[in-house]
Amino acid sequence: MSRQFSLPDSEIGAGRDLEGVRKCLLHAVWRTQGFGCAPGVLGVCIGADRAEGYLTAKRQLLRPLTDHSPVPELANLERRVLDEANSLGIGPMGMGGKITLLGVKIAGRTRLPASCFVTVAYLCWACRRRGVTVAPDGSRVLGTLDPIGEVRP
Repeated sequence: MSRQFSLPDSEIGAGRDLEGVRKCLLHAVWRTQGFGCAPGVLGVCIGADRAEGYLTAKRQLLRPLTDHSPVPELANLERRVLDEANSLGIGPMGMGGKITLLGVKIAGRTRLPASCFVTVAYLCWACRRRGVTVAPDGSRVLGTLDPIGEVRP
């Protein structure tokens, strides 16, 4: 359910400013309802080229849910979009409810003057996993669960 916007975007009335970015993020959340198994997390990249935008947005999904951007304007935007997305009433799997997103993580990158991309990566909370391997002697090793279900330390 990832999306990429090129600002300005006349379809949603988004300009090349943080208000335009906010409109893009809320539009992406609205269009995702029912397709993502929300509550989800948004990873966002403002700027970069098309390819780096997706890479950076995906990397934002690895940030802890409790942290905030070190850039005050982006930290404020993260909180605002989280609050506004959760007030849309979309809820888990688009079935209605108060929790649509668990987090919004935004990074900014440099860009060429001719382009201004906003890239949104949507992550279902179920993809944030940890696993454990328990040895016959009772010892255990913590690790992350990879996409094929194997635990990696």
